[in-house]
Amino acid sequence: MEIEAKFALTSQAFDRLIEADQIAGYSVAEAKTVRVRDTYLDTSQQRLLAAGYACRRRIREGRSDLLITLKGMGDTEGAIHRREELETLLDADQPPEAWPASAARDRVLRMAGGSALQPIADVHQTRITKEVVQGERQVAELSLDEWTLVGGGEAQTFFEAEVELLPLGTEEDLAEIVAYMEREWDLVPETRSKFERALSLLQQAQDQGQFLTPRQRAVCLQVAQRDDMYGRRVRALLALDEGATQEEAGRQADLSERRVRYWLAAFRERQLGILPPRVLAEAVGEAASPGTEAPPAPAETVVQAVPAAEAEQEEAAPSSRQPGLEADDLMIEAAHKVLYYHYRQMLRHEAGTRAGEDIEELHDMRVATRRMRAAFGVFTDYISSETTAPYLKGLKRTGRKLGAVRDLDVFWEKTEHYLEGLSIGREMDLDPLHVVWQRERDRARDKMIAYLDSARYERFRERFGTYLQSPQAGGVPISTSGIEPRPHRLRFVAPLLIYQRLAAVQAYEGWVTGPDVPLERLHALRIAAKGLRYTFEFFEEVLGSEAHVLIEQIKELQDHLGDLHDAVVASNLLRDFLTWGTWGRDSSGKRAPYPREPIVAPGVAAYLAARQAELQELINTFPEAWARIQAHDFRERVAAAVSVL
Repeated sequence: MEIEAKFALTSQAFDRLIEADQIAGYSVAEAKTVRVRDTYLDTSQQRLLAAGYACRRRIREGRSDLLITLKGMGDTEGAIHRREELETLLDADQPPEAWPASAARDRVLRMAGGSALQPIADVHQTRITKEVVQGERQVAELSLDEWTLVGGGEAQTFFEAEVELLPLGTEEDLAEIVAYMEREWDLVPETRSKFERALSLLQQAQDQGQFLTPRQRAVCLQVAQRDDMYGRRVRALLALDEGATQEEAGRQADLSERRVRYWLAAFRERQLGILPPRVLAEAVGEAASPGTEAPPAPAETVVQAVPAAEAEQEEAAPSSRQPGLEADDLMIEAAHKVLYYHYRQMLRHEAGTRAGEDIEELHDMRVATRRMRAAFGVFTDYISSETTAPYLKGLKRTGRKLGAVRDLDVFWEKTEHYLEGLSIGREMDLDPLHVVWQRERDRARDKMIAYLDSARYERFRERFGTYLQSPQAGGVPISTSGIEPRPHRLRFVAPLLIYQRLAAVQAYEGWVTGPDVPLERLHALRIAAKGLRYTFEFFEEVLGSEAHVLIEQIKELQDHLGDLHDAVVASNLLRDFLTWGTWGRDSSGKRAPYPREPIVAPGVAAYLAARQAELQELINTFPEAWARIQAHDFRERVAAAVSVL
C-alpha cells in the first residue's frame, strides 16, 4: 500500500523546496536527481482504467531494465493518497504474457482480458528526491517533480511535490508534514495522480472530456459493449462527450432525442448512478483477480446496495454459490441447506431493495422468497407443516409485498423498450400512462417499505433464521410404525421428486396444443415448469452435468410463457387505463359502466395494439418452445442427470 501526499507547485515554490533543509521540524537530506520516462499502458478500450488501475512502464536514466508499476486509483483525502501498488522488473520491453511471474502480471492479464496493451500517455520527468528524517529515523521521501506531458504534437510542463511515507514513518508524521506545507508554504493539495491529469489534458487537447471524467469514460466504454438499454444509454453519453449533438447521439445509440436529453439530465444529477450497481460491477469488477476484492466503483456512482463486509462474507463463504448438498444427506438436512441458502440471498438483497437504486435487487429478493416457498413444496413430506406453517405464511406475505412493486417494474421496463423504439416526435406518447403508473408504484413501494420496517417482518426474519440454523429441526419421523422406514436420503428421493415434477409438466401434452388453447392452461403450465426448474436447481450440485442444460431449456419455456402472461396482464391494464384513466380497477374490482369523461390517449392505444401483436406472436410460437421439452433427448438428459445418484 502506497501512502503519500501530493501538492501542485508553481515554479517558484518548486525552487524554494529544492533549497529547503527542514520541514515541520524534520530534517531534509541532500538532494538526488534522476530522470525518467514514464509510459502509461492500457488496452484500446481502457479496461485497466475501468477496473480502477493505471499501468506505468518506467525507463530510468543510467539503467537498462524497465520498471512496471500497477497502481490502484485508491482513496484521496485532501493531499493524502492511499493506493495499492504492485511492481515487477523487465530486462526488455515485453507483453504481459512474457513478464516474470508476479502479482502485477497476473492482475494485468486478468484485467486486459486477452487484449494487447498500448501506450496512451507519455510523461518525461526530472525527479529531485530528498529523505525526510527525524534523528536516525527515515520518515518519508520528498520528491520534487518537473514533468512534461508529450502528446498531440505539443508538450506541457508541470511542477509537483510528493511526500511518500517510508517503512519507519507513520501517518501522524505525514499529517504533521502536510499541515505544515499547507500552512507555512501555502501549497495546494493535488487530488489527482499524474496519470489522471495526463488523460484529462490529452482529452482536452482532442476536444473531448466535455463532462465525462477519464475514469467514467473508461467505465462507459465497457458498458457500451452491452446490447441492451444500458449499453444504449452510455453510447449516447459517449457520443455527447465527443461533441455530437443530441440528435446525432440518439442516432448513434438508437435512442430518440428526447431519451438522450432525459439521460443526459439524469447523468448530470446522478453521474454513473444512472446505471444499476450490477451493471457497474460487471464493467468495473469483472477484471479483478480471483480471490481478491474487485476494485471499487467510481466514487461518483452510487452507494453499494449491500454492506461491504456482508457482501465479502457472502462471497467468501464456501457455500455462497451453492447450498452445499451431498448425495447422502438426509432429506430434512437437504431441506435446511436449500432454505438457508435462499434465506441468506433474501437478506443479502434486502438493503438494495430498500434503497431502490437497482430494480434487480428487488427482483433477486423476491426470487429468493419464491424459491423458499417452492422448496417447502419439494420437501413437504420431510418437514413438519405444524412447525413451519408460520414461516411459510411469512414468506407468502413478504413475497406479496415485494411482488406488488416488482410487477410494476417489469411492466415499465418493457414499456421503456417500446419507447426507445419510437420514432422522433412520439417520445411523449405514454406520458399520461407513466403518471398513473408512477403513482401506483409509489403507493406499492411505500407499503413494501412499511412492511420491511415492521416488527412483524423483523420477527419473521429472526425466527425463521434461527429455525434454519438447526439442521434437523422440524423433521418428520423416518418411520411411523418403527418397522418400515420411508426413503429418507437425498440420493434415493431426489430422482423420484424430479420425475414427479417432470410428469406434472408432461401431463399437459394434448392440453396445450391445437387452436384456441385457454390462457389459463398456459399459465398453469408455466407454474408447473417453474416447479420442475426449481427442483433441478435445488439438487443441481449433486446431479450430472446435464442438469445445467435442462435448467436452461426449462427456463426458455418458462420465459416464453412468462412473456405471454405479462402481455396478457399489460393488455388488461392498458385497456383499463383507456377506459377509466386509472391503473387497473379499484379494490372491489368494479367500475362505473361509463367513464365520467373520455380518455383520449392515442399513444397508449398504439401501445396496447403493440402488446396485443406481441401476445399473438407468443401464442403462435409457443408450440416450438413446447416441442423442445417434449423431445426424446430432453428425457434422455433427465435420465443421465439423475443416474449419478
